[in-house]
Amino acid sequence: MNSGAILVGNIKGGVGKSMLTAFMTDYLRRKFRNHEMKVIDADPQGTAFEMLEPQFPRGNVRHLGVGGRYDGVNLVTLDSLLRTYLNNDDHLVMIDSGAGTPDALLHAIMACRCILVPVSLSWADIRPTVDFIKIIQTRKDEANQTCPHIVVVPNRVPPRQRDISEITNALRGLDVVLAPGLSELSAVRKQSAAFTGLTGLKGTRYYDEFQKLGAFVCDYVLSGKIDTMFDKNRVQHGNVIRLRT
Repeated sequence: MNSGAILVGNIKGGVGKSMLTAFMTDYLRRKFRNHEMKVIDADPQGTAFEMLEPQFPRGNVRHLGVGGRYDGVNLVTLDSLLRTYLNNDDHLVMIDSGAGTPDALLHAIMACRCILVPVSLSWADIRPTVDFIKIIQTRKDEANQTCPHIVVVPNRVPPRQRDISEITNALRGLDVVLAPGLSELSAVRKQSAAFTGLTGLKGTRYYDEFQKLGAFVCDYVLSGKIDTMFDKNRVQHGNVIRLRT
């Protein structure tokens, strides 16, 4: 398993970035108990920090809000922390980010193994999501980098919805992969007040869906398989959709 950093990002607010950060952190720390989990919440709202900080040893979850008019001290501290964490092979890092253009965080973004980009089926969410991905893709092309891989996570999908062609069609031509999706449950929203992690959702559809998403991240992103997939410029598994044409 390759260590590294995963950032959850999108220009659009309200797409579920903090919830995805919290649950993915919970999944990975249980999956890789021999690794040290670090969390940086760069969202000025600090929602992921509020949910996760009580669950971790002191100092393992940091809130360093970086907004449109960002705090320069927070940004310097964030970059320094990230470099320190990534120099340790046994560290896994999750980063939550706020809404708005990612300019201030681009340096940190380019150091990550992947970006998880949650998006609903609403066109109001899809359009800014495409803009966000294009910004990251342009930066990757300029730097001639394969990473960070851009992994789109369909989020808040209605339970019986099978057709997500609106997302796939909008992303066609972009250098992304599509992860297993997540539905919306009231039990998930309630966890923002008292976070109990995935164990608090056992027996729900969301729990089963997140197991698939977590396995996807482990099997492809952290294992390095996704690197091979992009190097060979082809799809290697039915759950991974290469949308570049």
